[in-house]
Amino acid sequence: MIIKGFGVNTRRTDSNFKIFEEQLCYLKEAGFEYLEVSADVVDTMGGGKIIPRKFKKLIHLLDKYNFKLTAHIPNGIDLRNRKDREFQLAFFMSSIEFAGRIGAELLVCHFEKSSDDPSAESLFREAILKGYDYAKKWNLKLGIENIEIEKLSKVASFIRKINEPDIMLALDLGHAFLSESYFNNDFLQSIKEVADLVGHIHLSDNFGRFEGMRVKNFDLYRVSSYTTRLNLGRGDLNLPPGWGSLPVEKSLKILNNYKGIVVLEYYHDKYLDFNSDILLETKELFSEL
Repeated sequence: MIIKGFGVNTRRTDSNFKIFEEQLCYLKEAGFEYLEVSADVVDTMGGGKIIPRKFKKLIHLLDKYNFKLTAHIPNGIDLRNRKDREFQLAFFMSSIEFAGRIGAELLVCHFEKSSDDPSAESLFREAILKGYDYAKKWNLKLGIENIEIEKLSKVASFIRKINEPDIMLALDLGHAFLSESYFNNDFLQSIKEVADLVGHIHLSDNFGRFEGMRVKNFDLYRVSSYTTRLNLGRGDLNLPPGWGSLPVEKSLKILNNYKGIVVLEYYHDKYLDFNSDILLETKELFSEL
């Protein structure tokens, strides 16, 4: 493995710049080199476009703390939406512009749930390719992230068919641990089958116990009690590596040819007493490999 640096995700703040700066401060002190910035971390998007005054303040804070950056698309983008097609494409382009203007190296886009309708999948492919052309203006790569309600193999198949050098698999190991359990696939075997496509890693942990509410009622799932789900060990818990039951070391051994950034995508605001140790322990794990 050749690791460019260890990063961490931002946590949405409901427009609160003070909370955002507190995040930047404690994450910098913990020793993280990269920051994966969600385009709506402080609600910098409105009506599918960048809000200039908020964006200016965001840039000021990012410059102040001097992380290397990747980016993540905001909530609400649906590139398979035919009825709202023009707006969704414009929204996607604004997200690419956001990533480019903050100086991100890569923008992560969710694959989301695929459709049985081939035309909907063609819409998704078309949107990604249009976004890819625009991203070249910013020297920006695109990472397609697997989610917990879709087979990892399906995301991999999409990327293989596109076959563009700067469109890669953003492998979310926590999501894969849940999805492969949900679809009764062998998790480690699934990782082996996609290892050559991985250009970005999201590393978090969970207990591999799929939460059915994620499929039946996603809106309810998103507002359900995290504490209750944690107690039961259900769903995408975004735990620090090693705090759940995902076979982290075995997974990373399979990815021994990986070159890129490792983003610890966990709920770091819930681990304020442990963030430095979590990063240190993760680095030690990689050094042993």
